[in-house]
Amino acid sequence: MKRLLEVVAIVLAATLLTIQWSSEANAQSIFTYVSSSGSDSSSCYTPATACATLPRAIAQNFGGGVVQCVDAANFNIIANHVNIVIDRSITINCVAGAAISAASIVINAPSQIVKLRNVGITGLSGYTAGPAIEIVAASQVFLENVTTSGNPSGPGIYDHRTGPGGLVVRNSSIVGSSGVGILVAPASGSLGVELDNVNSAYNNYGLAVGSGGRVMAKNSVFAYNATSGVQVDAGGFVSISSSEISFNSTGIGAGGSVALQGSTVVSNTTAIQGATQSLGNNRIFANIHDGTAPTIVSGQ
Repeated sequence: MKRLLEVVAIVLAATLLTIQWSSEANAQSIFTYVSSSGSDSSSCYTPATACATLPRAIAQNFGGGVVQCVDAANFNIIANHVNIVIDRSITINCVAGAAISAASIVINAPSQIVKLRNVGITGLSGYTAGPAIEIVAASQVFLENVTTSGNPSGPGIYDHRTGPGGLVVRNSSIVGSSGVGILVAPASGSLGVELDNVNSAYNNYGLAVGSGGRVMAKNSVFAYNATSGVQVDAGGFVSISSSEISFNSTGIGAGGSVALQGSTVVSNTTAIQGATQSLGNNRIFANIHDGTAPTIVSGQ
């Protein structure tokens, strides 16, 4: 009889623990939703119970889940314009026209994968001091169809993680930053960055790469930047292919390693400052000063 009671007690304890775990799990979901008609007092678990802001939708989401924007709206209508912190592996999938106003996105998710799609960050003037998108920690970050505009006090994208790490930016525009459009400056180690069909314009620098940054830019435009279209410091590396660098004070400032292939450097005050390498198939013309001619190397 005693043994039977012990077994019953164990089963009851296990059942209660399972119920507790289930309750805790149900406090979050793999899919959460934000909507222009949503409320942060809702659960966010279905389009019908969508919340109103991204911070709430992220908090309600399991790591590895998806935040889906139901429609195009401003999903950071918070009185004190707090930054949106992403601290877990997540995909934020919005529709064209969705915006985050007057706040930055800070990615601080060590060893995690973060994806942002169809997000615009605008209205930063007067509300924030710092990057529009700041990457503090993550394994891999993917930015697709992302726009940042009008940041008066910092970069559009600032990646200063400790490497190794990867960043992919596709079909995106980074415009109107008082600092650097895209700044890659690892705290230590190496960061691999791919830019594909990226427009970085009307910033101070279009792209700036520090030591340990390795950037592959293709099908991209760096134009109308006040200081340099592309700036590479010692220890950094940039490969530019099928891209245009135009209407900058300096097209390319090469303190580190720069390789050019099939690209156009045109209508800058100075085309190139510093040593670069070329496959001999670039178009460098109509600059006030062509600057330092690239060293022609053979492809393999």
